[in-house]
Amino acid sequence: MYPTSTLYDSAVYATARTVAGKVTFAIVDTSAIGDISSITVTTQAAISSKDQVANGVRDITYNLITWETDRFRLDGSFSFPDSTVANNGEVGYISNELSNSSRQYSVNPTITILFTGNHSSAGLSIEFDEVNNEYAEDFIIRTYNSSNVIINTVTVTGNTNALYTYIGNLNAYRKVEVEIQKWSKVDRRARVLEIDFGVIQVYTDDSLIRMSLIEDMDLISGTLPSPEFKFTVDNSAKLFNILNPTGFYAYLQERQPITAQLGLDIGGGFYEWIPLGEFLLLEWVSDEGTLTASFTARTNLDLMANFDYERLTTNSQSLYNLAVSLFTTCGITNYSIDTALQSITTNSMAKKTTCRNALQMVAIAGEANIFVSRDNTITLKQLTLGTADDRIDFDNTYQEPEITLDPIVKQVDVTYWTDLSTSAVSTVLSSATVGEVLKLENNTFINNGTRGTAVANWILAQKGNRAKYRINWRGNPAQELSDVIDIENAFTTDKKGYITKNDIRYEGFLSSVTEAKGAI
Repeated sequence: MYPTSTLYDSAVYATARTVAGKVTFAIVDTSAIGDISSITVTTQAAISSKDQVANGVRDITYNLITWETDRFRLDGSFSFPDSTVANNGEVGYISNELSNSSRQYSVNPTITILFTGNHSSAGLSIEFDEVNNEYAEDFIIRTYNSSNVIINTVTVTGNTNALYTYIGNLNAYRKVEVEIQKWSKVDRRARVLEIDFGVIQVYTDDSLIRMSLIEDMDLISGTLPSPEFKFTVDNSAKLFNILNPTGFYAYLQERQPITAQLGLDIGGGFYEWIPLGEFLLLEWVSDEGTLTASFTARTNLDLMANFDYERLTTNSQSLYNLAVSLFTTCGITNYSIDTALQSITTNSMAKKTTCRNALQMVAIAGEANIFVSRDNTITLKQLTLGTADDRIDFDNTYQEPEITLDPIVKQVDVTYWTDLSTSAVSTVLSSATVGEVLKLENNTFINNGTRGTAVANWILAQKGNRAKYRINWRGNPAQELSDVIDIENAFTTDKKGYITKNDIRYEGFLSSVTEAKGAI
């Protein structure tokens, strides 16, 4: 489960609860960050990391103590910086100059970002210091063309937002410059965590009509579905209408990042936020008749289908290392691989396929399951049906859980491959005399009879979780795929199972349909 506080644990199953939704949509030029040739600044503090100012990360790692007024509070909200800048995590740009009594600077902190090619966006977003609600009050945004001639100048005065968004067509720029003239407080270094080349739209309950998440996990990794997130927003201003020349439609691109959260009031109007995930835009439509716009997004697990894998000669390595190489090929860094896969070797041979299919083969050969966690980590994990992470009781269900049974499996045949043309079969029988025969034939990462038998036994054991529970209930977004839950029933003690599917829906209120699989 996603880690939560004790206040959250009490409030999520309270008789009355208040839930809020939030979607952050980055309508940005997705190619801009990868095209940056240089980032220069006037001056920066010793703990500053100017190159982080345009890396797509919008959360600081630590709120660092510095020698500035009210930035040395020992109340638990600040951390001491490490002398090694890299150990401070995400910091962004911090100026060396301090604001004077007029909140201005003797030398205006300036950030200049240069690209190798031209870029266009629906605006520009600047995140200053949201954690401490500090920001540039007066500043100038300039864009330049390939001849270093200014093509846009945006002068901002009296800003009061730590996340500032300029909405306006910025076309064919080769350089972006942000000059800070006045800060919100005296005796402060200017801080810029992130500059986004586009518009960051944050939709909350006043503009978010609905959102939903469907995520699945197959207990034998026979399928590899990617989580699908959908949301609908108010489009009465017609920003997403295709014919609006000043709207966002022309700047929508596949793979624009989207983050979703659900917040629970844990007392006093304070909300604890649970991430639903980080997604990449896939489809969009403007619903003209209802003045809404709807969007569909998926995770970077889908991106792995765009990269090929082929190995026609032996390369003996662990399944763990093979998985790492697949993620590296796809440019994915947010992954977690069970260390048990370090002790399982493979010759790595496979005919041409996608990296996504190859990852599925790794999981099956390693007796592991694949799912995407709440913090957007692609996870390969060997599962154990241990102590329950949570319990779903009748107080929180709309009806008694439905129970269906999968067919009995009496035999599993796993083909193992010593090379791409030589194979044999490992067979494992259950105690059943009637039932289905399952065959796994084309996983060429399974290379000997011992591994083939181990995989066959694993499939047979996983198929022993025949009871499929479908629970229509109030929901808890902290529950994740692979979590073990206890399920109340009317006849016997609680039944235990793995969560294999979450269908989470928010429309001003939260509801869920959860599916779990366990033994009878």
